[in-house]
Amino acid sequence: MTKSKVLPSSPGISGRNRRPMRARLRLALIYAITIISVLIIALPISILVYGSLKGNGIQNYFDILTKYHIEVYFKNSAIISIMVVFTIVLLDLLAGFALSKLQFPFKNFIYIFLLSALLLPAASIMVPIFQINSKLGLLNHYVSLLGPYVVLIAPFNLLTIKNGFDSIPNTVLEAAMIDGCGIGKALFKIAVPMCRPAVVMTIIWTFLSSWNEYLFAFIMLRDDAMMTITVIPTKFQQMYGGNMGKLFAALFIIIIPIMIVYFIMQKTISSGLTAGAVKE
Repeated sequence: MTKSKVLPSSPGISGRNRRPMRARLRLALIYAITIISVLIIALPISILVYGSLKGNGIQNYFDILTKYHIEVYFKNSAIISIMVVFTIVLLDLLAGFALSKLQFPFKNFIYIFLLSALLLPAASIMVPIFQINSKLGLLNHYVSLLGPYVVLIAPFNLLTIKNGFDSIPNTVLEAAMIDGCGIGKALFKIAVPMCRPAVVMTIIWTFLSSWNEYLFAFIMLRDDAMMTITVIPTKFQQMYGGNMGKLFAALFIIIIPIMIVYFIMQKTISSGLTAGAVKE
């Protein structure tokens, strides 16, 4: 009678079983965090949409779009945002290229000094800016917002742009200089196309920051014909504070352009934020 031999279990089997289990647990944790994050973000928007349908339902949206000239406020916000984007992006391109690729005295000190504006609270410059605009007669003009927006938005964009230029090898620009390319052409013909994600990120961030800004727009633009879209909820609350349906409908209409920009440009925003992470 032959005895059956029991083969010893392989020590690697249990380890291999544990690895898929860990991977599944890690994947489940990632999905759980993602779902919770989506719910946290979607909850306020859901409350906003639900509240906008109270009372007259979808008629609230038609009333906001047809009776209160909301297109004028959209136009004002668009004009200001485009003006601010052009000014800030141009300044940041020039400053970022100089601080990244040119050599001049006190370069690091100037860079740190410019970045220190990131620590500046908006309220701290509100009174001086208002007094300057008042004496210059710029109140209720689009240009009254240009100065504070440059001070508040440009430093972060300068950091992004400079990091993008830092990722460009110096040998590329040196070769262009040897071939007779000037600094201006090297910037706009070579450097800017090579760090396109950072430049596009700067444009998007500047547009969204200027579009969403409320404090200075509320203080500097008091004329109804000059108000921006972010000031309108305050005005609507004074007009029909008890009608929460119309107020919520106005708020939801205001955030639609921002949501569209984020959905379309989310990959560009992510790549722009990581521009310059790897330097040559």
